[in-house]
Amino acid sequence: MSLFFDGRVKVWSTTHLWSVMDRRRHSALGEMILLGVGQELAVPGPTERQQRPQIEVMLDPGAGHVVASTIAGDNGTFVQLFHDGGIAVGNDGRDIGQILNAGREASPARRRNGVGSSVMIAFDGSYRPRNLREADRYLAIPEVTPPVAFRLYPDEFEIV
Repeated sequence: MSLFFDGRVKVWSTTHLWSVMDRRRHSALGEMILLGVGQELAVPGPTERQQRPQIEVMLDPGAGHVVASTIAGDNGTFVQLFHDGGIAVGNDGRDIGQILNAGREASPARRRNGVGSSVMIAFDGSYRPRNLREADRYLAIPEVTPPVAFRLYPDEFEIV
């Protein structure tokens, strides 16, 4: 998962596709989506050159759909990681502006390079809540530039 300085959030996997399980308003001002583990990829993507995470969260699948950790940005964006592998992405003061759920399977030409799934989320507006939600980790998200346009890369398909 990555939080970008322009306010976007990207959730990715090299082993499975993501499913958008729910999209809802969680407060008068904010909206969120819930992502669940979708179809396993027949050929998983490589992991040896992945970016090393700055935050690691230990999950206990036996704990079920219970929050394992919350990461929050100073712009109101939050990501909740659940023990069952689910992930909630939302903002406490903005609506979701755009979602792109994309996947890429292995092919004879591509083999395993770039195989995986990612969900990109951007929020509308510029409201920054005065009071931030309780979180295990807080990040500064300056948003000095607008989010880049979402697009599919070669060989990617949109998951609807």
